[in-house]
Amino acid sequence: MSVDTTKQTMRTQKPFTVFTGIMLLAAAILTSCGGKKTTTAAGMDHVKIGYLPMVSSLTYFVATEKKYFLEQNLEIEASPIKTSDGLAQELQKSQIDVCIELSIVPLLRNSASGDQYFKIFSTSSIEADTAFDGILVRGDSPISTMQELSGKSIATFPGTTSKASIIQVFKKLYPNTPLPIFKEGIAPPDQLNSLAKGEVDAIHAYEPLMTIGLVNYKFKNAAGSVYAAQINPNPIGVGALSGPFLRERKDVAKRVVVALDKAVDFIRSHPAEARRILAKYTNAEPSICDRMRIMPMSESSKTNIPNLQEYLDILKSIGENNNPSKASDLVIQKDFTK
Repeated sequence: MSVDTTKQTMRTQKPFTVFTGIMLLAAAILTSCGGKKTTTAAGMDHVKIGYLPMVSSLTYFVATEKKYFLEQNLEIEASPIKTSDGLAQELQKSQIDVCIELSIVPLLRNSASGDQYFKIFSTSSIEADTAFDGILVRGDSPISTMQELSGKSIATFPGTTSKASIIQVFKKLYPNTPLPIFKEGIAPPDQLNSLAKGEVDAIHAYEPLMTIGLVNYKFKNAAGSVYAAQINPNPIGVGALSGPFLRERKDVAKRVVVALDKAVDFIRSHPAEARRILAKYTNAEPSICDRMRIMPMSESSKTNIPNLQEYLDILKSIGENNNPSKASDLVIQKDFTK
């Protein structure tokens, strides 16, 4: 009995093993192009996306939840990356094909020589009433304006942009007034407790920490958006495509942008449902998501190039942009998805 069963098993395994070998070989051929997976065995196009695990990546969350990528026959390999600097580095090395949203500053810094390794397909529109950042102080703090931060300690967001932008706005609004004292070594998750304990006088907070601070810690705003005070609207947040991805797989890049454009439209048309999706994908409390400010992003055909150029000039003036390119050279064509 046992011998017969073994023989039968071996007879059925042999063709299966051959079939499996053929399939593995086919999969290796299909998914190898310079060591990179480009097409799945099911015939879908494989795309590597990097995103920040926060509110600014809402277009990615919506496109995933509403199956907009699947509609475009795209299989997404998504990587949450903690910082814009990390995203820019991965894009430059072609480890990812698409950045959902990141600060434009590290993109510019990494291409200061003029070597353009990216193209922008979307920009933020940060205004005072839609800003994802603000300056928070404790609820019992006597500080109630940005000017009153003079000589006071403020924890800034990691990187150089937060500090440089506060300095630029402060000097513009309050010339000849001593600057705040900047505390740059405190990680964002620790900034709320640092402020609550009195270790700093203020924090430059981004969402969702801004709303968490206001709701759970009972902090208050000493000043609104630093970025909206620089330029209104502010296009600091951008979506970007890898240059090699765009050149070598342009049709696939188009379909990625189509899916994300559709997500932008959904967020604008269905804000309540978009917030529920945000809560699901970030594990944030629904009550926080209901109050959180969502960063508006442009559709690919509606990028405001003059506005972006003005911001590039501001960044140059504060030492945050050494890239020689004009805004029009950094952005995909308005009819890209046609």
